[in-house]
Amino acid sequence: GEDGILDCVIDNDGNIRSRAGVNLPGCVTDLPAMSEKDKADIYYGISKDVDFIAPSFIQDAESVHEIREYINDCIKKQNLPENYKSPLIISKIESMRGLQNFNEILDASDGIMVARGDLGVEIPIHSVTNAQKEIIKACNTVGKPVIVATQMLESMSDNPRPTRAEVADVTNAVYDGADAVMLSGETAKGKYPLETVNTMNQIIREAEHFFEKRPDIVGKNCDLVVSDEADLSNYCMARASVTAAAQHKASAILVHTNSGKLARIISAYRPHVPIIACLQGDDAFKIGRQLILSRGIHPVVLRTEEGSIGLAKQLGFIKEGDDIVLLGPREDKDISMRVLRVH
Repeated sequence: GEDGILDCVIDNDGNIRSRAGVNLPGCVTDLPAMSEKDKADIYYGISKDVDFIAPSFIQDAESVHEIREYINDCIKKQNLPENYKSPLIISKIESMRGLQNFNEILDASDGIMVARGDLGVEIPIHSVTNAQKEIIKACNTVGKPVIVATQMLESMSDNPRPTRAEVADVTNAVYDGADAVMLSGETAKGKYPLETVNTMNQIIREAEHFFEKRPDIVGKNCDLVVSDEADLSNYCMARASVTAAAQHKASAILVHTNSGKLARIISAYRPHVPIIACLQGDDAFKIGRQLILSRGIHPVVLRTEEGSIGLAKQLGFIKEGDDIVLLGPREDKDISMRVLRVH
């Protein structure tokens, strides 16, 4: 009511705690994309040069545009350089309306999080797995990173070992094509945070290793859609590099990229080898941190382009005698071009 009090009828027993969120399944609210606290948090995050912003309960593309405009306003108010690298917007899908408007949200966002906790309350719980698979497939198709989150290893909040079902859940997220999996309460307030991270790492590595034994799933994501015709050459180079890596049994793909875009496109084709993204420039470290979200990318910051192969050896990605695929820039008088070489 107007006094801010809501009378409720309790149907089931349960524990009530303070500061808990409230779900209204099936209800379309007119809440703004950002609360005043959200705005304060974003402003603070910009001042600390955060890499990602993940807004909750995104319902349509307009909400994403509003948040992006506010981020740009924060950048101006803090007198940051015009070429300042903005944080990426990772939209959390956790409502029926978010699912209904998913395509436009995906188009407006830099990445997506499948926030299964609230999503499982907002839609029938038996529909969550199907929604997860459809969201991941859509993100893979346009080459945008997708995170699967919530209750992945929930039992490890209180126990040193996960359940078999949780292991299967993490494994299947990898098989579905997720770029990243996320821990929440397990590490925020659980009893075994380090053990949980190590366990998840082992599960992911085993799932990825299984890919290498399956020639039918190693290599290209053939359904990848070119989102911008101006990037067509990048898509062609990316696909060619993944094909070459598979055919030559290369140990890695090295790509020189200032913006990170080409590395992300290569990642979208799901190569079976590490992608070493070689970065230079003022924003190299921030772009590198943002690239970590995309599957298989290992960013390195170079002082000189000639040092990329040596640095990859030093970091243990390749060794003497290995075949590699190298995508690097080449200057030819007034023409700038990108060259693909197999070493």
